[in-house]
Amino acid sequence: MIAKLKGIVHEKHPNILIINVNSIYFEVNISLNCFTHLPAIGSVVEIPVTTIFREDGAFLYGFLNEEERKLFYMLNTVSKIGPKLALSILSTITVDKLKSAIKSKNSDLISSAPGVGKRTADRIILELNDKMEDLVSNGEGGKDFDIDGDVVSALINLGYKKNDCINALKKIDKGIKNFEEKFRETLKLLTTS
Repeated sequence: MIAKLKGIVHEKHPNILIINVNSIYFEVNISLNCFTHLPAIGSVVEIPVTTIFREDGAFLYGFLNEEERKLFYMLNTVSKIGPKLALSILSTITVDKLKSAIKSKNSDLISSAPGVGKRTADRIILELNDKMEDLVSNGEGGKDFDIDGDVVSALINLGYKKNDCINALKKIDKGIKNFEEKFRETLKLLTTS
């Protein structure tokens, strides 16, 4: 997986960054928050990224910082929220405001994002409220979300449904921390059910 890209800003648009990394031009989907902090065209930039594989290709998503990337992963674990909707939420609401809205159960703020209705906002709060507390309280929660997001993404690429992957991942031993073991154990559960 690609974790970061460092290169020259070739083009920038509110939702897309074209970055030249050693004469290879990467198209990266970005949030509006990320766009507003990008340097001028021709400047060097380094951004955290993640790769999402779908049946129609591989797509890069770039972020303002690691915290935004972790929230992107967290949002993708919520049922019926994919990468585009997660990016839409992060484009509309800053990371701090989103964390605060989830903790305070402010569904009105979350539903202000395009494509997010009241039910979806309530689902985000329901599914992420406990996880948000872990992320805020010890600062370590984000690492698991990065790995969990990678595991779910890899399993989806093998043809499994997102919700099935998330449910199976929740059932494995919480002591398992690395990607390979989490992937293997989750795959075992999916193949036996």
